[in-house]
Amino acid sequence: MTADNVGAMVRPDAVHRAVYVDPEVFALEQERIFRRAWMYVGHESEIPGPGDHVLSQLGPEEIILVRQHDGGFAALHNRCAHRGARVVVEPRGRHELFTCAYHAWSYALDGALDSVPLPEGYMHGKGLAGNPRAQGLAKVPRVESYRGFIFASHCAEGPGLREFLGGLAGIFDNMVDRAPGGALVQAGGRLRMAFRGNWKLFMENAVDLVHPGFVHGGSVAVARKSPHTADAPDMAGQTTQMLMANGLRLAEWDQVGLAAFPQGHVYMNGFYRGGVIGAERADPVFDRYRAALVDCHGEAKTRDVLAVDRFNNLIWPTLLVNSRFQTLRIVRPVAVDLTVVTSCCFRLEGAPAEMFELSLRFLNTASSAASLVASDDLEIFERCQRGLQDSASDWVDLSRGMHQDRVAADGSTEAPGTSELPIRTQLRAWQAHMVAAV
Repeated sequence: MTADNVGAMVRPDAVHRAVYVDPEVFALEQERIFRRAWMYVGHESEIPGPGDHVLSQLGPEEIILVRQHDGGFAALHNRCAHRGARVVVEPRGRHELFTCAYHAWSYALDGALDSVPLPEGYMHGKGLAGNPRAQGLAKVPRVESYRGFIFASHCAEGPGLREFLGGLAGIFDNMVDRAPGGALVQAGGRLRMAFRGNWKLFMENAVDLVHPGFVHGGSVAVARKSPHTADAPDMAGQTTQMLMANGLRLAEWDQVGLAAFPQGHVYMNGFYRGGVIGAERADPVFDRYRAALVDCHGEAKTRDVLAVDRFNNLIWPTLLVNSRFQTLRIVRPVAVDLTVVTSCCFRLEGAPAEMFELSLRFLNTASSAASLVASDDLEIFERCQRGLQDSASDWVDLSRGMHQDRVAADGSTEAPGTSELPIRTQLRAWQAHMVAAV
């Protein structure tokens, strides 16, 4: 099995191990997925004013996401047009011009060449006048924002962002609607984890509901011995409540529904119950928060907003959204067997400060390198990567729950929680991108 017949690597009920371990397949993914698909690159709150910028990753390339003077934004390749040096090195900042440290070529916020020392020395003495755009920083052809979440694509043509998001666009609506002030602000820094495994292992595991009781059994046992009560309304019990939630029986996990969309996007319904992690609760902090939402939306819409109880929402290929706790996880494929995951969270404008503390604790408990949950998962991913290198058997079974898939009214496919529907859906999207004509 080689990259030449990559379409045959995915069957309805199985996947070839080369999809996870073959460097040629990974290189083809960079061209056919990560240079085509819409990828999340940042949030508008990170670049509030002209010249504000952050470094981000768009597939294999590093980009500068920068706010323009007209309020829009551009995504520029972080590569000097002269000798190819990185122009910006700090993760974030504010500049009127981007100046390369090597030979001081300077660029405007839209990437156009602004100035060059000794310009007459270039182009055989004719200088650089005439086409500053051609000598500027290369621009990413498409950049769009949906509800403040900015996506970009290397591909100049194709479906627009809203069409790409499809049935999961609503999760961004819900995330913003949870802010009584009508806006989100990224805050609290970022967490990063790296593991020696293929990027698809992380995305597939995020909605695999058979593994928690086995992989996370140790952390569940620790939580059951905690002095904090499982249903305590105070923040001190949050970590205990989160860890214990993974202790559902398989029959209970089956009651947590799954939904999948043709673009490869999937989500699982919520499974947190009681304490401060419940979808709604009775305590002074939440009462103040809910009252602020009612002031903003009215009672009926507030009920609708809070009723959206999902856990992981996957925007294929590499973004995970949790609107209830205002967090994102961004998966970055580095090599066929090396992946970096960056996590961040948002503050709800107009909400009590304690609601942001809830998000911070959620992020640290679930996505930190010191997390009992995350460390379990990363160990399993590395075991899978090692095992899949063994050629004794080429095919990996994905048939669990196929007979239970059902098409819903909105065009999504639904299944009980222990189905492998999300993995099959992601791999079908993978297959479609990998065989599509350039």
